[in-house]
Amino acid sequence: MRLEQCVLPLILYFFFPIFVYAQEPILEGYTPIDSLKDKDYKVFIDHFNRTAPDYEIEPDSLFAHEIAMTYLWKAHSVNDTLNMGKAYGLLGQLEGLRFDYLDKAIAYTENYNDKFQPAVAYLLKFQSFYYTGNYKKAMKLLFTALEYTERNKNDYLSYYVRKDINALRADWGDKKHAIEEYKKELSFIYLVKFDTIRYPTFSKKNKELKYVTAQYQLAQTNYELNELKNASIYIDSVYQFGITNNLDEYKIQYYGLKGGILYREKRYLEALDFTNKFLELENPEDFYAISRSSVIKGLTLWELNRKEEAIHSIKKADSLYQISDDEFEELGEGYQLLINHYKEIEDTENQLLYLNKLIAFDKKISSNYLEIGNRITQEYTVPQLLAEKDIVISKLNVEKASEKRSKYIVFIFLGISGIVILYYISAHYRSKKKFSALQQDFEQRETSQVKEEVSLAIAPKSLGLDDAQIALISKGLEKFEQSQGYLEAAVTLKSLAQSMHTNSSYLSKYINAVQGANFSQYMSTLRVQYAIYKLQEDAKFRSYTIEAVASEVGFSNTRSFTNHFKRVTGITVSYFIKKLPSS
Repeated sequence: MRLEQCVLPLILYFFFPIFVYAQEPILEGYTPIDSLKDKDYKVFIDHFNRTAPDYEIEPDSLFAHEIAMTYLWKAHSVNDTLNMGKAYGLLGQLEGLRFDYLDKAIAYTENYNDKFQPAVAYLLKFQSFYYTGNYKKAMKLLFTALEYTERNKNDYLSYYVRKDINALRADWGDKKHAIEEYKKELSFIYLVKFDTIRYPTFSKKNKELKYVTAQYQLAQTNYELNELKNASIYIDSVYQFGITNNLDEYKIQYYGLKGGILYREKRYLEALDFTNKFLELENPEDFYAISRSSVIKGLTLWELNRKEEAIHSIKKADSLYQISDDEFEELGEGYQLLINHYKEIEDTENQLLYLNKLIAFDKKISSNYLEIGNRITQEYTVPQLLAEKDIVISKLNVEKASEKRSKYIVFIFLGISGIVILYYISAHYRSKKKFSALQQDFEQRETSQVKEEVSLAIAPKSLGLDDAQIALISKGLEKFEQSQGYLEAAVTLKSLAQSMHTNSSYLSKYINAVQGANFSQYMSTLRVQYAIYKLQEDAKFRSYTIEAVASEVGFSNTRSFTNHFKRVTGITVSYFIKKLPSS
């Protein structure tokens, strides 16, 4: 499940993730910045904040790294362990959540009564465990961070830690408790007069945003508890906020959740209308949200007796779920519908396929989530699923046995085995050839001092763009690629277009014309090409796990990285790394 509002504003206020690689040992041969080495420690933080103030602004990564290194050098020169720990915290965040640096930040600062460390280091580690699916470890780290924030009386940071704890509670299934905490948060935001010292980011505008965010969380959690009346009250309030402030984000959230509420209220035509509006407006790269609403659409279409469309919509949701790997309750209902459908039409192979998917889905959510897992277990328990699976397999075997004699089965098996062997031999040589081509390309790039430039003459009229627009986008994309902005996992077509002072439609048309690919494919190709370069150039990078490499180059999950690597290179990432030298 997703953690709403998981990104901690403090971290955005104090740190910023940038991927830079330090030499080991970290200070060996390092020369500090002359203009900073005699300054107070506060000056380092001020410079760092101006360099990388928040996630919406492109930072000067090299300068931010130099500030952190000089900070560490200064603290180390006088054996100031507290500030050494703070410097390691900066470096750990700058270098993609490096646990060795964050652990040093914790070790150096845990015995001090500091406002930020080691709490921030624990929060950064929490994010890593959360986004890799280790929710129990993530919760433990949050409680450790909370202990330090309360011990050191950091009300500002405690507020956000408690928000994340409650969001995890809601995801895990302790939803009734989560609702009570969200209500307390609403009262807290509404009543308290915030001051800029204890709560630096609580401006009037941000206070309103925090309030409507809490309302959305209350709407979502009530929906998941099937408290539909309360869910409607809160989501209607979110919609009014979006209308009043002309914020499309909140209007889109309204359409999505309202569609689910109306489906559960059995108001199917209205549910379909709202769900379709959401699917038209939502970012197509938000696989989780699109998948969830596609299931609701499929379940709704089924109730409207539009069965062919329903099956198509639920299968689409399943395919997106395989990419996002992010569970939600309605998917179990969708699998059950497919199982019953294929059972009814006696398609045992597809019946077995979705039985296996439902069993895997149930086991996964039950390991982390209480209410969702319990609900599915009550309605369609794992023992029942396994029993049904055995029946389907037996039926499938009988069907096959009646169609073919045993000697033909043996013959076919041997034939297939031969084909498989030939295929793998052929695949091995193809992979070897493709790997050699990648190596040769890398060596040519290393020896050549001339950067290849590819230009494409575009007919402005064919794109509906004028010369100035094409020049603006071309220059913007060139800057984006040179700055390696594609390594940021959060970059979207909309955010990139805004940074280039154009709109998403123009940028999308240009990328499709020049690259011959959509925005998602363009981003994935850049990230894969960067991964190939780093794996060949950097021995330390080759020692990373595939999960770590995927995260370093901007992919949100390993599955997406491996799929795109195979698409771009024609070989698997594991084969590519295996063939590279170990040092």
